[in-house]
Amino acid sequence: MAEREAVRTGGRPEGRSWTVAALVLAGLGLVMFPPGGLVGVACGAIGRSKGDRNLGLVAIVASIVSFFASFVVAAWVID
Repeated sequence: MAEREAVRTGGRPEGRSWTVAALVLAGLGLVMFPPGGLVGVACGAIGRSKGDRNLGLVAIVASIVSFFASFVVAAWVID
């Protein structure tokens, strides 16, 4: 990351807002909102491509897990 860019963003990667959005959507995916998990994967991928490498990967994995977990939770609640 260029020094000028790091100063402008406060030392955070440019894609951090996308990654945070992906983590929020992963959380929503657990409360029976499966599309949130899918959109979270896309947001995590955008955040990762914009420089937030580690947290972007965590957001992608969390979104995938929450997508599948939402179906398990839905089956448990409906049953």
